[in-house]
Amino acid sequence: MRKSLLLAAATLLCTASTFAHEPNELFFRVGAASVQPDASSGTVLGGGVDVESATTLGFSGTWFINKHWGIEVLAALPFEHDIVGSGALKGVDIGSTKHLPPTISVQYYPLEGDSFQPYVGLGLNYTSFFDTKTTKTLDTALNGKTSLSLDYSTGIAYQVGADFKVSDNIYINAAIWKIDIDTTAKINVNGKHAASVDVSIDPAVFMLGVGFKY
Repeated sequence: MRKSLLLAAATLLCTASTFAHEPNELFFRVGAASVQPDASSGTVLGGGVDVESATTLGFSGTWFINKHWGIEVLAALPFEHDIVGSGALKGVDIGSTKHLPPTISVQYYPLEGDSFQPYVGLGLNYTSFFDTKTTKTLDTALNGKTSLSLDYSTGIAYQVGADFKVSDNIYINAAIWKIDIDTTAKINVNGKHAASVDVSIDPAVFMLGVGFKY
């Protein structure tokens, strides 16, 4: 995935038709954001844990230091993911969780001009999980009342994107992030700790929307 991001970045850097940002400009983006995990985990209860994709409303704001460099804050409405078994637990509905993935990135905008601007970014992600639930299926499998908790995560985020100008202050935006998200899932049965497993979620995040500059 990282090789694909680097290839996409190189392709964008070679594009000729551009527009320029100004120092202290504020640029806002909003659109549909899809988190698609590339999950893997250690072994727990004879199998593993997988995390399914989720889509919600994403938004970001970039403050431009100068016409080539900006600082972006990425946010979204909560993503809700189903958690399912893998390996020997494949087909078992384990539960669900919600998460918020705020990310702060330094972005580089290489070109100057009028209609198209690609960019790349490198940042730090903080992911917090909440409203985590287990299913009756898991209760039955473990012969008791179960609960699940997920530790917060911090990790590096890589980004490639582009803005396409459609009017003086309105743009079409497309962006991709690859985010390092790792957590430890802890399963309790009847209030007592039963198992823990390290889970690497490491999603690709795709966003398509509109941008506005001020």
